[in-house]
Amino acid sequence: MRNTGVCGAVACGVLLLLAGCSTSSSSPGTCAAGCGGGLSCVTNGDFPTGVCTAVCTGGGCPSGTACTPPLSTGNSYCLPTCGTGGTSCPDSLACTPTSKGSLCLAPAVGPSSPVSCAAPQLVVGATAGPATEPSCRIPVVASALQASDVQKLGTHSPGESVVFHVPAGATGFSIVSQAETTVNPFIDCGPGFGLIPNIPVPSPILTPAGTTFYDELLLPPLDLTTASLLFFRAGGQVPYSQALTFPNTSAGLALALDGGLPTGQWSFEVNDYANVFSGPGGGCDAGPLRNTYDVQVVVSPGPLLATTHLSMDVYLVTQQFRAATAVNNPAVQRFANAYASVFAGAGVCVTTVTFHDVPPWAINKYSSLSSVDDAVVQQPCSDFRQMMTLAEPGRTMALFLVDELAPVDAQGNQTVGQDGAIPGMGSYNGATVGGAAASLADLSATGNCGSGFSPYVCGPDFTALIAAHETGHFLGLFHPTEQTGDFFDPLVDTAACVCALCETGVAATNCSDGGQATLVDDSVCSGATAQCGGANLAMFWLLTQADKGQFSPQEAAILRANPLLSAP
Repeated sequence: MRNTGVCGAVACGVLLLLAGCSTSSSSPGTCAAGCGGGLSCVTNGDFPTGVCTAVCTGGGCPSGTACTPPLSTGNSYCLPTCGTGGTSCPDSLACTPTSKGSLCLAPAVGPSSPVSCAAPQLVVGATAGPATEPSCRIPVVASALQASDVQKLGTHSPGESVVFHVPAGATGFSIVSQAETTVNPFIDCGPGFGLIPNIPVPSPILTPAGTTFYDELLLPPLDLTTASLLFFRAGGQVPYSQALTFPNTSAGLALALDGGLPTGQWSFEVNDYANVFSGPGGGCDAGPLRNTYDVQVVVSPGPLLATTHLSMDVYLVTQQFRAATAVNNPAVQRFANAYASVFAGAGVCVTTVTFHDVPPWAINKYSSLSSVDDAVVQQPCSDFRQMMTLAEPGRTMALFLVDELAPVDAQGNQTVGQDGAIPGMGSYNGATVGGAAASLADLSATGNCGSGFSPYVCGPDFTALIAAHETGHFLGLFHPTEQTGDFFDPLVDTAACVCALCETGVAATNCSDGGQATLVDDSVCSGATAQCGGANLAMFWLLTQADKGQFSPQEAAILRANPLLSAP
């Protein structure tokens, strides 16, 4: 989700909230020359290129170093002090002001290298959606991929085991569960949790050797970069439909690229939260009824290509213009080209952008939505979810451009972007989680547009970055750093911005203190370090002047591995 202040997209910062870690590296000399003074070479999610350091717990660091607060891996480390009264930083470490004084921080990994792509073709498509308003629809949608590329496993109840085949060299898969019967959309998990969506969760997943690949009941490690699979739980997701898509972590990506996944018959248990968390010890009351699910699997065959292609369908849920005029509108053309340029940076060429009109009833009902907060979007019959069902079948990214996603809230923020799910059901357009939405309120603000990509001041570029951010979520990416600076994505090479380290003074004392928490922004996250950076990335939670719409190499690889892009 993305919010903006009432001053407008081209005048102030923008919040990028969830709906819901190749390399330009440092000089290897930091570790290659050996580590003295009680330090050793550490390479992990905090130090992706390796740094001489030691784990500490509030003190006990060698002379000339200081103990940091817990970083993104959950550990504190001894790092060299620098600047006034300290030493200069070795190699390419950067002397950076922190809550512990000036410390030598490791450099961030550089962004993914862009590929050369032809400009996208803008075309007019058919009007989408029924001519008259239907009642609430919760469809079971077919994939737009060729039938031979989709393993249809039939309708099953929670607790039943099914198998799917992974060919040699495969780099990923997506398990898609869609409810055939919808008898318990929410389950009651008592005080502190309340009603949560009854999301389908295929679990456990077993490899051909019978080893556990993923288990919903096993908590991931504190350092999520070591997990083989991370499935984002209930927050922001909708009942009845879900895609569990692999890879989406550094460890998972390494497995996929190291010869591919184990070949043979994999298995998993069809499941949902009602089945997983009910009964003795489960803590939730799901009632006596159970959904049944249509289960399908799409496998990404491999190898992972350096360049893939993406087509986008844009649904004009707006009073401003129709598809026939949109394709010739200079602001719309800049929007499409800017969106394409962002994804070219990830090795993804946007080939075609097709604009669809929707019926008058849909414009009247959905062009200005009353709310897209979690309590609303988790409801399958909400306006936001029902708007998603208008999408035409296709192997495309479905983007809904609306006049207004939600009114300004009490804090002066306004939501300007919302994804259908993280990850979404790629190639299953028309489902209630089948796409993403963005406000086009700033699309026509072209007065400050120059020759380069400038989303902070140029309306079409701003709208394109919103759309690209939400598309990234739909294809499986999370925020590198969440707004409070204490939760991070599962990728090694995305810079973190650790609130307790990067903030200084009073702001540092308010990091995750349970009160008015400090929110990290470009004032502390725009550095080129792995611990206080990331504001340049398209998936950073906040749009600021530091945002360059970039992806890290691993973010780019996960985008290209998504079945929507990588399947035959």
